[in-house]
Amino acid sequence: MTSVKRSSLFSRLLERLIPTPPDFFALLCDQSATVTVTIRNLDVYMRTCDDRIACLLSEDEHVADKLKIRNLHQLNRAFSTPIDREDIYRAIESLDWMVTHSKSTINEMRDLCVEPDCHMQQITHELLTGCEALERGFCSLQAKPQQVEADADIARHSHRRIERLYRHALAELFTGEVTTEMLRTREIYHHLMDSSRRLHRAANVLHDIMVKLV
Repeated sequence: MTSVKRSSLFSRLLERLIPTPPDFFALLCDQSATVTVTIRNLDVYMRTCDDRIACLLSEDEHVADKLKIRNLHQLNRAFSTPIDREDIYRAIESLDWMVTHSKSTINEMRDLCVEPDCHMQQITHELLTGCEALERGFCSLQAKPQQVEADADIARHSHRRIERLYRHALAELFTGEVTTEMLRTREIYHHLMDSSRRLHRAANVLHDIMVKLV
């Protein structure tokens, strides 16, 4: 009985000195799922121009901010991490920036009175495909890390397709005399391209984590 008490006391002391690390796999899974929700709302907005969806995107950003702050706080407090600390930080930042760019895209579209066109719709749909792959990958890291590479590749392929869509959209846009409408539309294309770059960065981080786990 005495030995059991001593063991329990030692366990409590050890937990205070070296607390159990947070489940960073679950934290990154949650954050990647939030990004998917945001990009899905952006995709709907590009097809409908529904002001209610624009409001949802504002709410998405607030949720994403809370998740980012929570995850960074857990990372800063953690004594040890199951994944490289720098990789966790890079993943948190890249995922959060995708939400930020999505909100900026909608804000500028409304401020500049730019209507969605077929190019914006195609790019956003490809972004969604990449984000869904990212979510699958981050949520599989702990249980099935060997399957993550395929999802990271899907996300990177989405980025490359977006690069081609972006170039084609610009080439089609700037035909004839340049107008202010062209410049406003180009700003939206640029915001979507920035989101794609963050998608590519997050996919690379996902792949780096997977390589270190398997």
